[in-house]
Amino acid sequence: MKKMTFVVLLLTVALTAVITWFASLYMFERPVFDESVEQKAISSQLLGEERKYLIHLPKSYERAPNRHYPVIYVLDGSSQDIHTAASAALMARIGVIPEVIVVGIPNIDGKGRQRDYTPPMMLQDIDDKDSPTGRADKFLAFMNQELIPEIDKSYRTTSSRALAGNSRGGLFVIYAFTAEPTLFETYYAHSPAMWRDNEEMVKQLDHFLKANPSVKSTLFLSLGSEENDKMKGAFQSTITTLQNHAPVTLRWRSQFTIGARHGNNAELATPIALRWAFDSKWEPEETAYRFAP
Repeated sequence: MKKMTFVVLLLTVALTAVITWFASLYMFERPVFDESVEQKAISSQLLGEERKYLIHLPKSYERAPNRHYPVIYVLDGSSQDIHTAASAALMARIGVIPEVIVVGIPNIDGKGRQRDYTPPMMLQDIDDKDSPTGRADKFLAFMNQELIPEIDKSYRTTSSRALAGNSRGGLFVIYAFTAEPTLFETYYAHSPAMWRDNEEMVKQLDHFLKANPSVKSTLFLSLGSEENDKMKGAFQSTITTLQNHAPVTLRWRSQFTIGARHGNNAELATPIALRWAFDSKWEPEETAYRFAP
């Protein structure tokens, strides 16, 4: 009996260790990828560090050597890019969007995520009075001057580019739209943390729209209906700003995803966002979601 108890204990410890290892991979965004996902790195002079990136190529890429593809850059790579690539592949297979290349950009770590995705006029950590301001300007410059040229050089891309981000990554997407409105054709901001620093990014968006009455781009915003009131309040402020000041040249859409939480809104909203962005004539029916007024 003692021997059996010891074996059970040993197996329990081993199983716990395995679960902990996989949980760590998830938390630090280093999951085990399918071999079809290309894992690469670029030495960034602007950031002063090596940055990894993940390439999800469409099914036809190898057998259609003369074909070029739109690119979707996805923040929080190794988590958000996986469902984005899966949704894009399925929707391309049924013919509602074209095939695309998805590029996931993993974070260095949690602190690096705060640094990279926080706009430069905002504190990285609002709970630390000595917190430095964000370096989203540096990260955006890295994308513009180093990563995007590397992707365009290495893969058969078109000029059609999109940027997708979730939570603080969604905040970065809105910042990128105001800082470089022509760098990407489409901006997807899922559950954007617009509440930070007393809705400072909402104010920045308001100023940008007033100063750029002919900005031409595509912007899709989403929020889960089960997210907290702080997120909802700032999201509504963002929508009000767009309603009041977005020019007719800006194609934009906002969505509340019914039943979605902060952790799964991006995954649930992405198929709708992709279809809407690629098909200007398509308007989704309000079934499992509704659009903000």
